[in-house]
Amino acid sequence: MNACAGRVLPLLVALLLLAGTAWLYWPGAQGPAMLDDRSNVGVVANLQDSTHTASDYVFGNRSGPLGRPVSMLSFVLEQLYLDGGTAGSKRINILLHLVNGALVMYLLSLLLAHAGVPAPRWFAVLFGSAWLLSPLYVSTVLYVVQRMAMLSTLFMLLACIVYVHWRRVLLRGASGIVGFALLCACIALAVLSKENGILIVPVLVLLEVLWFRGCHSRDRDGNPALYRAAVTLLWLGAVAAVVWFVLRFDRIQAGYARRDFTLTERLLTQARVLWDYIGQLLWPDPSRMGLFHDDFPLSTSLFEPGSTFYAVSAWLLLVPLALLLRRWRSGALVLCALLIFLVGHAAESTVIALELYFEHRNYFPGIGLFLAIAAALGCLGARWPQLTAPVLAWSAVYVLLLAVQTGSQVQIWSSAPLLRLNYVNQHPLSFRANEEMAIHLAGVGALEQALAYSQRAGKLSNTERTGDRQIRDLALYCLANRPVPDALLQQLGTVEPRRPFAVVSTFQGFAKILQRGACPAFDRIAFAERMAQLFLAEGTRTTASPNFYAVLAGIENDLQRYDRAFAYTEKFLELAPHNVQGLLMQLHFATALGRQVQAQSAIRQLRLLQDAGRMNRGEIQTLELYR
Repeated sequence: MNACAGRVLPLLVALLLLAGTAWLYWPGAQGPAMLDDRSNVGVVANLQDSTHTASDYVFGNRSGPLGRPVSMLSFVLEQLYLDGGTAGSKRINILLHLVNGALVMYLLSLLLAHAGVPAPRWFAVLFGSAWLLSPLYVSTVLYVVQRMAMLSTLFMLLACIVYVHWRRVLLRGASGIVGFALLCACIALAVLSKENGILIVPVLVLLEVLWFRGCHSRDRDGNPALYRAAVTLLWLGAVAAVVWFVLRFDRIQAGYARRDFTLTERLLTQARVLWDYIGQLLWPDPSRMGLFHDDFPLSTSLFEPGSTFYAVSAWLLLVPLALLLRRWRSGALVLCALLIFLVGHAAESTVIALELYFEHRNYFPGIGLFLAIAAALGCLGARWPQLTAPVLAWSAVYVLLLAVQTGSQVQIWSSAPLLRLNYVNQHPLSFRANEEMAIHLAGVGALEQALAYSQRAGKLSNTERTGDRQIRDLALYCLANRPVPDALLQQLGTVEPRRPFAVVSTFQGFAKILQRGACPAFDRIAFAERMAQLFLAEGTRTTASPNFYAVLAGIENDLQRYDRAFAYTEKFLELAPHNVQGLLMQLHFATALGRQVQAQSAIRQLRLLQDAGRMNRGEIQTLELYR
């Protein structure tokens, strides 16, 4: 009877916690779309008009080296069969988070039972729910595009669970071919959801070398080949990482040309960032949480700010501590879990020139942190059994505190005005927070306040130019439905005239506002003429990026001024001569102008690109219209 209760009661509590989490998160589905939701997910809405190009969306995403087709497939299927808008996408994310939470609980129960801790199911349920209810993950679950990280975590968790069961099969002397195939499939799906899913391989190696081999001596004689394979993979992986860094060092360094920090500064800053992640996971400060962390202080040297020295020193001190922990069974368990946290950050928190701080990067690594606490407290209970009950009770209180904080965060994320107000109050030095607030205020007609936030945002950015801020101000006038002063148009491009605009996304956003007719009083022709003065006048030395010229061509196309649009595509193709988008645009405008020579030239180049397999189905179908 007690054995049955020991199995059923934790399961019932787990189900209640999952239901409670759903209840806490559900209001957050009413929140707004954010940042990359528009560029990565918003484009999928076009599927309703052309479902035959679904494969282009699945395999044509450029947010990662592999295109993340599994994640994009989820967005495509959702659009085709559910189409619940942003709220529907957020609800799917919530359900996916619940599935991941259940898998975390199950994985922890398997690992803790193998470690021989008392009440492993209770520890698994409580610390699995601590991960599930961490307020740090609200910005992951309710940020639609982070389904990529969530799907990758889903398959990484499945890979861990399959590995645990597969090695049991091997220890019984069976071949385990089916289990190995499932394991490989889970790893592949994790990588194709998001590239850092490949980190599950070193995670599995750590589990074998430190967790399983360090728990029970019988494993040492069970399947030595598996242990040798894990150790071999460990060393090969370490060597491969060093070789990759050396061979790609120049390319890695080149990636920092578009950042306002260096490789050294990023590494020093990440030493502090990782400690901050740990603090926010274990003892959260919701007032600092959110999507925007571009105001996180940069470490310009080992002593600036002073906390950099302490952060780096603390990580260095952990090296001898790790070697010491390795000597004891309980220490090996805690070490393994902590290394899972660090390995989980290896792709996005080391040398690659990514932004400094994002909360979603902790979605999988955080499992290692909560596993470490569960293992430490479980081993404490094994050593002193009388402590197990009070430890579990206080752990339940801890989970309740996390739930309260998560509920508070979700309420903020459920309201666009509240979310943006919270961002700018908690991160007043964030460029993005001030920009978002400016857009929100303009949308409700508070133009003067919006322009003030826009000016503040411009001062906070190290990359935005005066011209970019002026374009944003034009958009604010449009959103507020106020007439644009002629002086503002004439000032465009007068500062830094050689290259007055640097942020293409700002200009694209303004162009979309014009295209959807949100600015009926705006003189689009006057704006287009000003752009032509800058970029098309004879002898002009003003330049821009290829994508900037593409946006200008689109604006002229809307005005049916195809000669100007054609001129912009020529500038586009001077900088990107084999770009399919540019060639298709040039073909369209050349045809509209009756310029057969240029049209046939574009067709020949596009045919060559088609033969080389560099065009997707939608692009090929567009080309066929001009046969």
